[in-house]
Amino acid sequence: MGPSHLLPAQPEVPSSKYYTLRYVLAATLAVGESRIILPAFSDDSDALFCGCRMLGAELHWEDEQEQVLVIRGVERPTSSGPLTINVGNAGAVARLLLGLGALLPEVTFVTDHPESLGKRPNRELLEALTSLGVICEGTGPEGCLPITLRRNELHGGHVTISGARSSQYLSALLFLAPLLPEGLEIDVVDGLKSQPLVRATLEVLQEAGIVVSHDAALLHFHIAPGQRYQPRTYRIPGDYPSAAALLAAYAVSNDPSSILHLDRLRPGDEVGDVLLQTFKDMGADMQIAGENVTLRGGRRLQGFELDGDPVIDCIPVLVAAACFAEGESIISNIESLHYKESDRINDLCSELRRAGCNVEPQSDAIIIHGQPQGVEGGVTVDGHSDHRLLMALAIVALRSHRGLTLTGAEHISKSYPHFFTELQSFGATIRTIV
Repeated sequence: MGPSHLLPAQPEVPSSKYYTLRYVLAATLAVGESRIILPAFSDDSDALFCGCRMLGAELHWEDEQEQVLVIRGVERPTSSGPLTINVGNAGAVARLLLGLGALLPEVTFVTDHPESLGKRPNRELLEALTSLGVICEGTGPEGCLPITLRRNELHGGHVTISGARSSQYLSALLFLAPLLPEGLEIDVVDGLKSQPLVRATLEVLQEAGIVVSHDAALLHFHIAPGQRYQPRTYRIPGDYPSAAALLAAYAVSNDPSSILHLDRLRPGDEVGDVLLQTFKDMGADMQIAGENVTLRGGRRLQGFELDGDPVIDCIPVLVAAACFAEGESIISNIESLHYKESDRINDLCSELRRAGCNVEPQSDAIIIHGQPQGVEGGVTVDGHSDHRLLMALAIVALRSHRGLTLTGAEHISKSYPHFFTELQSFGATIRTIV
């Protein structure tokens, strides 16, 4: 991969993974037909669509361009016998389907990525489901995949869930709660990570006709029984974590003729607001008008401090951009990154150091000492089978004098299959090594 001059570009931002997952699940649980306009295309989406079909939903495309997905829901997942659902490498898909799997007589969740998703913990969610009367058999003390659930005496009532490692456990219970005969009271303990994603869940549930009462801190929830998901038409917005990678690529460019225009970025989105403010804090030349964002390269970026939890999926590319900012940057409150597709603190810092960046991993933070002059590069770095690390390393490669060789680049398909093709269209030099 070559120098930091990039051509003016107006790429199509991929659709949001967060909202695609939640709207498709809401449609699966509705009675009647829902339409999902512009769902995300990725390996994660494929795993989601497959899983929802296994739960009994009917999915088909309304158009040849595959821009509108029609879903005939099932109201309650059912099966006549044991099911096996392969969730690929999609952690959020696995956890939200685990919640709904509690309704089935018997279901086993498996992954064909044992070194990635197969190592991610689900213990807290399995403990919560066990307290609701589900027989749960996970792998190892942390409840890793494969996991088998058997419906026993499933009931609602009251449940406690830890929010310390992932908000996905809570979202799984929120989707399940309206389908329990007694409804559900949920108390969150140990704090709550990634609150914007819980708010996205609550937003989708409300749009689907589900009433959830909760406190302002998102630590106590009440969901009354007898509620039904309603069929709706949903339009998926652009994906801010994918946009973050494109914005970072142009922000680190030292050429003011490198201009990026993005649209379909919904204003008022919590993740988006924090992300765009972070680029402003870095001194990026950026204009925002409604759903449109324009960023021009050529600015000398400045170090910044950031509470990273609200934009947890954007952190690797923000770290990459900070590697070329003036001074020191500190990104904190990111301990949950240890439990993603890779260890996104230690694995990322290890590869960035190999590329010549000056970064310090902490237990819940990354300290970056910027090098505005760029890095030497000329080495091979490992993407650790993680799409977010691959994006970050690609951005560093753009500011390396001798480029970088990335291994495991095929894993970019988890969320943004066309990312490297996109960079190539921007003028980056990318070669595939066979």
